[in-house]
Amino acid sequence: MSISQSEVNELKRLSVRGDSSEPKWLRRQRKLFTNFCNAKLADRDDVPPMTDILEDIKDGQVLYALLEELSGQSLAPLGRIKKPRPGKVLSHIDKVANLSISFRYIHQTTKIVGIGPGDIADGHSSLVLGLLWSLITFFTAKDLGGIDDVSALKKKILKWCQKRTEKNTDVDVRNLKDSFMGGRAFHAILNDVDPVNFPYEPSTSATENFARAFAEAAEKYGVPELLDANDEDLWKDEQAMVTYLSELMKRLPEHAALDASIASLKWADDHKDEIEADFEKICGVPSFPTKVSECAKCAEMLKDIAAPALDAEVVSFPDDDAPPFVVAKSYKGARDPKLPSILFVADYGVDPSIDDDSFIVPVKAGDRLKAAAAGNKAGCVAAIQAVAAILETQQQGPDNKPQANVDIVLTCASAQDVAQEGRVEKFLHSQFGGGDSFPDYVVVDAPGAAVAVAPDSFNTVFACRGYVEMSVRATVAETSAKLPYADPLIDANLGLCQVLAALRKPTTMLPNVPGLVGFAEPNRFTRAVSGVQPLDPEQLAESVGYPVPPRRLAKLPRDQWTCVEQLCFHPGLAVTKMVHDDDDGCFPATSAEAHLAVYLAPGFDPSQAKVAVTDQLNKSALPWGLSLSIAADDDQPSQGFITNLVELFLTKFTAAAGAHFAHRTSACAASPEYLPLVAACSRGMQRTPVYGCGIADTKANIATKDESLLLDDLTSSVKTFIKLLTTMKTVHKHSHNTGPFDPEPLFVAGATEEPEDDAAL
Repeated sequence: MSISQSEVNELKRLSVRGDSSEPKWLRRQRKLFTNFCNAKLADRDDVPPMTDILEDIKDGQVLYALLEELSGQSLAPLGRIKKPRPGKVLSHIDKVANLSISFRYIHQTTKIVGIGPGDIADGHSSLVLGLLWSLITFFTAKDLGGIDDVSALKKKILKWCQKRTEKNTDVDVRNLKDSFMGGRAFHAILNDVDPVNFPYEPSTSATENFARAFAEAAEKYGVPELLDANDEDLWKDEQAMVTYLSELMKRLPEHAALDASIASLKWADDHKDEIEADFEKICGVPSFPTKVSECAKCAEMLKDIAAPALDAEVVSFPDDDAPPFVVAKSYKGARDPKLPSILFVADYGVDPSIDDDSFIVPVKAGDRLKAAAAGNKAGCVAAIQAVAAILETQQQGPDNKPQANVDIVLTCASAQDVAQEGRVEKFLHSQFGGGDSFPDYVVVDAPGAAVAVAPDSFNTVFACRGYVEMSVRATVAETSAKLPYADPLIDANLGLCQVLAALRKPTTMLPNVPGLVGFAEPNRFTRAVSGVQPLDPEQLAESVGYPVPPRRLAKLPRDQWTCVEQLCFHPGLAVTKMVHDDDDGCFPATSAEAHLAVYLAPGFDPSQAKVAVTDQLNKSALPWGLSLSIAADDDQPSQGFITNLVELFLTKFTAAAGAHFAHRTSACAASPEYLPLVAACSRGMQRTPVYGCGIADTKANIATKDESLLLDDLTSSVKTFIKLLTTMKTVHKHSHNTGPFDPEPLFVAGATEEPEDDAAL
């Protein structure tokens, strides 16, 4: 597909017109292609939302990112684009250089004559739109079967529309323009997919018909709203129609699969007692990671629960004296390449800190089951039984089957297993880390996730903060020669308190440490948590990195940061222990010790945090004449995870939970606290979106001897997974060719802010 030289000359002539003479089709396409690029780049953080594609494309970043998304390939081998410094803009030379990288790729695919990087950087509007149209048709034709020209593409789309609307006698699709006037054809297409929930009832208003059809396609099938429903003449622009109809054609299923969930949900209700009995049975096994034989027993029980319907087995590393993994899948042999794939990961282990078999015995108390690791084991059972429900009922209809390839991995993980390069990370990478074995999405069970910011909700978590634990020992210098700033210190305890206080700003209680930073600006990640309601300030624990009660959270560093955003996306500090040395009652004390927890923004490097905090502590200690010995309490880094937001997948997941947790809300959230298993899975599956999910039950007492689970939550979890898996066909497969998600652009560039010197207790 190409643009001829004569077409280029005409586009250049149109581009030099003034705004007053700009034709309607040009204004319409400006809006169309802006919406198209925003939709395709919505999952990327390196390109902000666009308002005018003709301006936003000039610096080369948009075109570079768009080509990566359309092709599913990285352009890095051809060169890396130059980004402007904060507060600066790129020069024309830099813009052309950036665009030249994209044109190297374009010349390998679409033969475009007469359009070059300079034309795009100069803002020739019609040339920009012509280039985008050529790219859209090229990649659309590739997606729809390797068609090699625009005419063949139009014929294929027209034939598809005619087949979709043949049942409607009042709709006659003869072309891709005036046949769609009034919006009836759009309604007929959507009615053909789902006649029950989208009855064919068009109104006499074209704009109402367009609005209803576009909203239905967007909400249910993820079709981006590229066209302006208020423009009743939108059908006159064939390029706009082809672009939108091709998206409909790619995303709409053959027909709705609503019946798939109905039979499976009924099966879950009918087998509720059996599901609860299986859950109670495995809760009675003391599966501490240190008790390998008991873990093996629990693993066999889980395999037996899965085996009637799923292909399941117990797996261990060779010569590995550690708890085994349970692996199950919904398919026989190879995955169906047409369907997206989901990997569920859960932990069947009991927290070693409990270390008492007497708390393993399950006890029913009203509508709750009290048992150690109740939350973990409920996640294992829910994932298995959801897939089993679908497979057990698939004979009731051809569509009653998972609309995704489902893999399940159940582990019994110790702290070492979920550490960097631990057993969990290695196992996932060995099983799913190469070639076609990459899953498209990973869902990790995380009971209690984000309870501080979204309590009593079923939370789908896309990020969590990391942490560093440090010990600080202060010793008074022996001679005044070591004290260039002050006389000898009177008491080491007092001095250490002052040093620790200097780590926080007195006005906001935020970290006062250069280099220890959070997210630079509000972005799509911070917007994703805008609807959650946190616990009251008095209820927020020190584990989120602020004093209790954290009343000073109201004094935010910037007006745009909410309390939730601050807790989830900015660093925090907490003194976890003070050891006051009194030298056998002597005063002043010559040494003192404290333990410090430093909470890190998602994705922030723990080693960088250690250096920043150490430098600031040493600097603050100088005026007090203290010599500090600083060490990390844990050699294993605990880097928080953050993953790409795939909007359609998250929308389906939260909607499924919202439909089946009648007594709870459903939220997309980030966690102020570290989630070890989710972080380990994120490291093991770096090219795949990884989400934690769990019930933030404020009465559950997670990881304690008094842990309990509301039994209705188990059934609701099973139904949530059923609903998700029976609506996955319209969720696109994830591209693994763009590399791991890079959080670095999210942080404050340079971290040049100077610390405040007057911080004190």
